Amino acid sequence: MQMEQTPHKAAAPVLEPMMREGRASAKFLSREQIAACASFRDAVVLGWDNRAVRGMTQRTCAELLDVPPSHMSNMLNRVAVDRHGKARQDLPARLVADYERVVGNRAVSQWLSRNAMLTLMEEVIQRQETP
Repeated sequence: MQMEQTPHKAAAPVLEPMMREGRASAKFLSREQIAACASFRDAVVLGWDNRAVRGMTQRTCAELLDVPPSHMSNMLNRVAVDRHGKARQDLPARLVADYERVVGNRAVSQWLSRNAMLTLMEEVIQRQETP
């Protein structure tokens, strides 16, 4: 009897070396791609859209991050609210580093850095304008 592996289990051997290598293997995305993100959710979805292992499912990602697949689905949904008007769950800050390691890029950190830099620059400009 031949046993067929489910897709999420079949992807595990491919992803294990990536998880061990850590952030050193995570690539940076272009400035234009990051600038196009209007929200944290957009950055998370951008990271997913540019994942290193194209065949990785949301279920596999959820298992590697140790979160329920339904939560992962909510985190990766482009629309921030469901059909009932309830806000969808965002990727928790504690999972950002592991998420970036799993998808193989630093889209979320890049967006956070860019957003923080803009905020810092706005503060500097405001201080210069006030007497």
